[in-house]
Amino acid sequence: MNLKRLLCVTIGGIAFLVLAGAAANAKDYRNVVLGHDATIAGSHLASGEYDIQWEARSPAATVSFLRKGKVVATAEGKVVDRGTRYRANEIVYNEAPNGARMIQEIRFRGSSEVIVFNE
Repeated sequence: MNLKRLLCVTIGGIAFLVLAGAAANAKDYRNVVLGHDATIAGSHLASGEYDIQWEARSPAATVSFLRKGKVVATAEGKVVDRGTRYRANEIVYNEAPNGARMIQEIRFRGSSEVIVFNE
């Protein structure tokens, strides 16, 4: 009886660790370089290097733009599979009526999934 109980507790503990690990990996993280000043969700982003972190909620995603470890902008996007793996990180811009660049899509090297904004 004790062996059976120990086995159940052990299996339950392993299942908990696996699920906790999956939850910890729910956020994705990449580094990108903006070649131009741009806006995202009303926030201005100066050109330069950013860490992008997002948490997908199939297919919606909350995306944070970090610079030097601090969140400088957050936007709602959507994760879309384009079916083509990209060779490099790419930022796709759209032009606002005032001429400003707005981030429309972020593509990641080695992945066919992209983050799309305002679609």
